[in-house]
This record gives sequence, C-alpha cells and structure tokens, in this order.
Amino acid sequence: MRIVADSSVMFSVEEGARRGMAVLPLTVSIDGATWLEYEDISSEEFLALVRAGALPQSASPPPALTLAAYDTDEEVVHLAMADGLSGAYEMACGLRDQARHPERVHVLNTRTLCVPHRALACYAVKLAAQGLGAAEVVGRLEAMMGTARSCLIPEDFDYLRRGGRLTPLAAKFAHLVKAFPVMEQTDDGRRLGKLAIARSFKKAIAAVAADFEGRGVGEGYYAGVSHADNPCQAAEALAYLEERFPGCRFGLFELGPAFITQGGPSCIAIQAVDLAACPDLDLS
Repeated sequence: MRIVADSSVMFSVEEGARRGMAVLPLTVSIDGATWLEYEDISSEEFLALVRAGALPQSASPPPALTLAAYDTDEEVVHLAMADGLSGAYEMACGLRDQARHPERVHVLNTRTLCVPHRALACYAVKLAAQGLGAAEVVGRLEAMMGTARSCLIPEDFDYLRRGGRLTPLAAKFAHLVKAFPVMEQTDDGRRLGKLAIARSFKKAIAAVAADFEGRGVGEGYYAGVSHADNPCQAAEALAYLEERFPGCRFGLFELGPAFITQGGPSCIAIQAVDLAACPDLDLS
C-alpha cells in the first residue's frame, strides 16, 4: 500500500520518504511567482515576502506529481488537506480517474491540516505496515479524524478577512478587533470561525484550553503548538498547555508556507488529536 499526503503534514518530500509516505508539495504564489513549499522556498524566505506587504495564495500540489504518486499497482490512500481551506481534495478526486487503477486509489478529506494531519499520515503508514487493507485503514483514520481540534491565534486578523478564509460572521469582527482573536476551525473543516476575543495572549490560550477541555481533550491526546516565526509566544502557549493538560503529549512545530498563507505571519496554531489508538506514534 502507498500512503500519500499533502505537504500540510509539515514534511518535505525527503522527510516524508524517510517516514514511508509520498508527500505532495502544496504550491504558494506571490505576484505571479509560484513555488513548491518545503522544496523551492523556505518559511523564512516566504515570510519575508509576506511581511513586505504581499498577499500570497496557496494551491493544490501540481497534477503531475499527484498522478505520479497514483502510478502504481498498489492500493493508494491519499490523505488530502482539509477541503475548503484548500482545493487539494477536490483536485485529487478529479485526478483519481486518470490513475492506472482508479478503483485502488482512496482519497480522504482529512478535514484538518498540520499536526493532526501529520498524525493521521504517520498512523496510516503504521497501519499499512501491519498489512491492513485500504478500507480498514481509512476506517481507523476516520475515527481519529473525529477527535481532531484546531484553533488559531492570528497576529493580523484582517489578513484572514482579506484572504477570504473566515465565515461571514467572523469576517464582520475584523475591523473591531483590538485584542487577541481566537479562531476555531469549523466542524466541517472548511472555514475559520470566531471562538473568542481575549484581552491578552494568556487569556487567548486559556480560551483554547477551555475549548479543548469541553471537547474531551486529555489523557492519550497529542497537542501541538505551531508558529509562523513567533517562537516566544509559541513557547509560552506550550508551557501553559503542558501545565493544564498533564496527561497529553506535546510538540512544538514551525509552520510551512501554505499554512502561513492561511493564518498570516506570526500566527499561532494550537491543535489536538487523540492518539490513544497508537500512543507510541512518533510525530517529531
């Protein structure tokens, strides 16, 4: 079985290969120039352009790369980035019909990205190594998908509005925000909605923690804090969550260009996913 994942798992092509998966780089573009994330441009280089005033766009992996991943006699399980936040899932579904064996290609809308997406991809590799069939692998992944939770603390709320990644209600708050907005990924994974407006960064983290507690995050979960060149606040968030959720495992990550396109420079993403089914899964 071949496990395929979009690069929102925060692995480069080489890193994914070492993990036993084929990573399809998402593309990012600014003013007509287009790059494969993690391959052609680093997060640091991309952030420099964004902070200079550019409004970037992200797009699906190039069709040729996707079709190359599908060019096999093996079964393929493709874990696509959340539909709605990206067109990668819809694109993959269309390309599946051009595969060597379309009936053996299973495209999954993970409804997530970044840390939970990485967990799903690593879990899929582990399940495939156990000799499970594609249908059972997908079933177990779907169970894990239902536990994922994602929140975002942007530095520039208006960046999200201009990028069109908010629900209509959340977009109305853009010009009113003078504090720390906390966004949540909607349950269908397609948009970002307003979770809370906090008067300090610590209170913003507390709002995320309260949301996690209300959704059952605790023993057996993995919580990841990811950032776009904002290590100090990311470390502060991680320390708070480690104290609040002693039964969880934790990780600190740097966001790639495609997610920076979603959340903007200096944003902090806080996510959780239940790893009780695979407590030894390595996400580092």
